Amino acid sequence: MKIFIFFLGVLLNSSAISQTNQKLTAKIDSLVMPLVITNNYSGTVLVTKNGNILLSKAYGKMSREYNLNNTPYTKFFLASASMIFTSAGIMKLYEEGKLLLTDPLSKFIPDYKRGNEITIHELLSQRSGIPAIGTGGNVNYDSITKFGHTAESLISYFRNYPLLYKPGSKYNHGRSDYILLAYIIEKISGKNFGRYLKEEIFTPLGMNNTGHYSGEKEIITNLAKGYAPKDLYDLESAYQIDWSSKTGHASIYSTTGDLQKFAQAALNKKFLTKESWNKIFTDYGDNVGYGWFITKHLNRDRFQMNGRAPGYSSYIATYPHENLIVVMLSNNYVSLPAEIGKSIGALVLNESFERLNLTNKTIDAIFAKKLTGIYKFNENFYRPNYGLEISYKDGNLISSWGGLIPIDKGDKKIKGYILRNYWSSIRFIENEKGNITEMMYDNHKGLKIK
Repeated sequence: MKIFIFFLGVLLNSSAISQTNQKLTAKIDSLVMPLVITNNYSGTVLVTKNGNILLSKAYGKMSREYNLNNTPYTKFFLASASMIFTSAGIMKLYEEGKLLLTDPLSKFIPDYKRGNEITIHELLSQRSGIPAIGTGGNVNYDSITKFGHTAESLISYFRNYPLLYKPGSKYNHGRSDYILLAYIIEKISGKNFGRYLKEEIFTPLGMNNTGHYSGEKEIITNLAKGYAPKDLYDLESAYQIDWSSKTGHASIYSTTGDLQKFAQAALNKKFLTKESWNKIFTDYGDNVGYGWFITKHLNRDRFQMNGRAPGYSSYIATYPHENLIVVMLSNNYVSLPAEIGKSIGALVLNESFERLNLTNKTIDAIFAKKLTGIYKFNENFYRPNYGLEISYKDGNLISSWGGLIPIDKGDKKIKGYILRNYWSSIRFIENEKGNITEMMYDNHKGLKIK
């Protein structure tokens, strides 16, 4: 009898969990499907809590040409979210006593310009002051992404650039830091970057669907094709790049399931020591740790990383105290997963969030004329001192960075929009005379100058 009661309890508990998961799936579907229908999202979502899967689901097409659907096993390039593996690789070498976080760059590249002033710690926390490739004007960055590279060949493009600032004083996501870290991994381990990650991280954690892009001859099974936004609701094929040109900072492909394994290892303080994970998840300024952003969300600690590169976007987040993991991958070149991933986190935690009511309403030409013009931002904007131009065409607003999708809040004059390419919030501000004088782009204010 006791055994029967025990199994009955297990069945009832499993039924309750199943019903809870079904309700959560329905809520997430209501959030994600409008984005799928409007060609703003296609990809996979995985949510786990305490190691248990709450949702694992695929949306949209992995190939529109062949009409193939995404599945939970579809692979996507991670873009900048790749950095979480480079930092873990460095920390493994640190644990093995093969480097110190205080070691200067010059220890590994003796002739690197001012390499004696830059430490491994400053590379990991992206505070070296080294500019991105192309900053010095010696090469067009987009052009080099068309060809295969090694970490060493990529370094040759920026090794003689002057520093942007004194090492350690500021944060800059310039990519160069993590190219250098990939090279250091290769130099110390004697293995190429992809092999090192596979043997030391991916295979030990059972991440069998994850790898570093090795070159154009590589066959990657179940890889989603990348697409890019066109106008407000259309898509086109993303331009092709050789992902080895992003070695160290954006060259990894993976699945939601594999990323969950890595995130769970981080939450459980496995694979690396507790000391190493704590170093990775420390805020060294500007909410930046070692390859992760260290932030608060809904008054809870959240460690997250996101990425966007031609054809793909990604988001991985852990809520350490809740043992919650949210992973969202996409084969659409729209920076949507990072924002929608936060909303999914709120749903799981039973917290409120603002839903976007996107609309295809056209904008009145007379009112649109008030909105068009150039809005100038300051040096703290994504592109310092940039002037964002807004124009009007066929009933829609177009910015110099892509189309603006209206948000319908029931107002006669729509002042709120989503800049589709970057999934950024745009709000036009009207003064007491009814003139549009400012724009809020996310948390940045731009003044209308023309």
